[in-house]
Amino acid sequence: MNKFAPINIAVAVFACVNIGVSAQDTKQLPALEEAVVDQNQRFAAFQKIQTYMNTVNSLQADFTQRSPGGLVAEGKLYLERPGRIRFDYSDETPILVVSDGKTLNLVDEEIEQVTKWPVQDTPLRVLLGNAVDLAAYGARVEVAPGGIDNVVALHAVDPERSELGTITVYFRENEVGMLNLVSWAVVDAQGETTIVEISDTETNIELANSLWTFEDPRGLAKRRRRVR
Repeated sequence: MNKFAPINIAVAVFACVNIGVSAQDTKQLPALEEAVVDQNQRFAAFQKIQTYMNTVNSLQADFTQRSPGGLVAEGKLYLERPGRIRFDYSDETPILVVSDGKTLNLVDEEIEQVTKWPVQDTPLRVLLGNAVDLAAYGARVEVAPGGIDNVVALHAVDPERSELGTITVYFRENEVGMLNLVSWAVVDAQGETTIVEISDTETNIELANSLWTFEDPRGLAKRRRRVR
């Protein structure tokens, strides 16, 4: 049975395939011109990320989570802005992660415990906020990270609250130049990385309000004791 530390289970990263770009394919530019081109590319990519955040209000997808120590879990992800997310694990992981828009809950059914954080105090706030929030989160953009074409990375860290960890969100550009969310990675204050990759994504669909609620295992335990 897979077990995950609470600080790691609510986060995720993109397992990049190394698709190299050869020097022959790269036009050599003077240093100043190259810097201007790079800045323009990053600005254009940032605008595309803002467009994504403004137009994709909800999604559901399959996810694979890779946690420190080589632990892997899978399940279904639901997201609705602002602030709502749910990780339903499909294997034997006795965990539910769900946010109602304000509070992120880590529900451990095995030990009948619920751990809570304000969404704004977690790296996931970058995913769950709006486009206007990106600047406030100290976000910066990287185009073609690792030389991988058609991929854009959004790095975010609060310089005044480094204990919250850092998050890198990865988008892939489709054939019409729009971005799709493919994964994200969180590095916590201890330097541990948790990776989440998503697939079979459906966007802007109606999601039931019941997805943002959960049955408190602490209440279940009390009722079981009364029955006995």
